[in-house]
Amino acid sequence: MSVSQMATSRLYKLVQSFCSTRNVNLPVEQGKCLYELVENGVELYRAHFLLDSQHSEYTSPIAKILFDASTQRWYFYVPTYRYDLLRWIPYKPLPHSKKLEDFFTELENDPQACFWE
Repeated sequence: MSVSQMATSRLYKLVQSFCSTRNVNLPVEQGKCLYELVENGVELYRAHFLLDSQHSEYTSPIAKILFDASTQRWYFYVPTYRYDLLRWIPYKPLPHSKKLEDFFTELENDPQACFWE
């Protein structure tokens, strides 16, 4: 198993645990955390629910975490839209880190109020 495979495997376990923990402790009307595996990383989404609904009405992207094998760093992105097209831009307070846990701390605490508003 290569370094990047081990790193992304670790990411998948962390993101699954993060979303599960967050979703258990949060009312559905505040949105649930979902994720999608992408090459060398994950994209995280917030599922929006109507009152008294068990199915999400829509999802919105909140963050993307990618591993760069050449630099051995994790990169953290947030969504932006330009001409109605989704683009991922570096999260300015913490654009990269060697410690994956830093991003999950940022997601959990949301100091910029940009993930779970």
